[in-house]
Amino acid sequence: MNGLLSFIAQVVRLKSAMGRLQRYEFKFFVGLIISFLLIYLSFEVIFKNELIRERAPTRTGSSHSSSDTPRSPQITLLLRMPGKVMEHRARYYCDLFRSTVLFWPPSFGKTVIVLDEESQADHEFGEIVINHTRKHFPEYRLEVNYEALPKDKRVLEFPGAPRSPGYNRQLWSSFFFDLYTNDPIIAWMDSDVAFITPVTKSSIFSGTKLRVLGWDCTFHFPWVKQWAITSERALGLPFVADYMSYFPVYIYRDTFLHCREHIMKHWNVSDFEQAFRLFYNDRNMLSPVSVVLSYAWFFERDRYDWNMKLCSSLTEYNKRFPAGASVGPEHLADILSQPQTTFHVPYGEFLSANILISYCLSHEVAGNRLAVCEKHNFSLSDNFYLLHHDLQRVKEIQPNTCAGNNTDYCLQVLDCHYKEVGLEIKQNGRELLWSNVDVVEKLGNEVGLTCKPLLY
Repeated sequence: MNGLLSFIAQVVRLKSAMGRLQRYEFKFFVGLIISFLLIYLSFEVIFKNELIRERAPTRTGSSHSSSDTPRSPQITLLLRMPGKVMEHRARYYCDLFRSTVLFWPPSFGKTVIVLDEESQADHEFGEIVINHTRKHFPEYRLEVNYEALPKDKRVLEFPGAPRSPGYNRQLWSSFFFDLYTNDPIIAWMDSDVAFITPVTKSSIFSGTKLRVLGWDCTFHFPWVKQWAITSERALGLPFVADYMSYFPVYIYRDTFLHCREHIMKHWNVSDFEQAFRLFYNDRNMLSPVSVVLSYAWFFERDRYDWNMKLCSSLTEYNKRFPAGASVGPEHLADILSQPQTTFHVPYGEFLSANILISYCLSHEVAGNRLAVCEKHNFSLSDNFYLLHHDLQRVKEIQPNTCAGNNTDYCLQVLDCHYKEVGLEIKQNGRELLWSNVDVVEKLGNEVGLTCKPLLY
């Protein structure tokens, strides 16, 4: 503005000095002055707009489009547990913590633990795990959050409830995981799960889409039938598949919010506590992960890469779905294209042996000869279990999914997996140190826990 005033003053002075000019000369000069003035004002506007753009804060937020996924998005490894329960403390140290520092690269993102707000023991446990991580594993970022009880006690305890109030609290919490991180992706961990092989980007993403695993081969179990009833009640839409066998479950953070909003709209309420009590209120059990992923199937299908196995006819299976929501052949896979990276320890403790197998196969590809591995003679075929859809029942249902004509395909999948890990080790993009496992076991001893040894 000061520049413009100065410019006008110069024009006035020029005009007074032009008294002797002819009229046509004056008109020409005034036109020239006006032209320069317009050019000046144009540059003034452009310059100010540039300043505004430079000073404006960067906008952040999630997008429904999977094409907007950044190349290396941060992923929150998230666990909900009661910190006061010794069994869950043991699971944390012996299953999750011990296997995380071996197979989950810290570059992927932080770990978040959600504990009970009102429990002093939970706060004490939270301080312990934070101090242990900061002191011994500073490269890993750990956050502990505390969740308050629902305002309505009937959310957790009601007549005929199929689960205890403590278990129901974890079910309730599962719908709010987006509140505990700003990262765009959540890796949802169950409380009894351990990593069994190195997690890679290929095991998380298919292109820009998050991999989803599911199947219908457990539909004859009473509790899965109950999950289907409760899921359909919550969403007003059919249960898609059993997604409880697979962890981490990778879900976009905003999918949780969108799912809650849909459920409240379906039940015509403005409070999720009201909605929760309306769809979870009898003897039928609840699987939150199946609810959230069923929602994603109907409303955000293009954001995810679906890999499901059916034990029934696809034509019969699709009869349950409304138009436009059918499962197609492109969504099915009899054998996984990436190995499962975790297992439920209580249901498949024999699979703990595969932790050492995966560790040794990774270092073998990286060209590292380790004394602990030279005691054994491991091969890719020792990890065929990891390509099965359901590790919880791997001994009872198709124990060797890679038999016969499938063997070569399984070997190729595992070979690609370990080559990816081995290359990262050689390029210093990943550390795979058994000494980390030893440290966690000692930390567990400090808090009165004894982990079963993984070496044999």
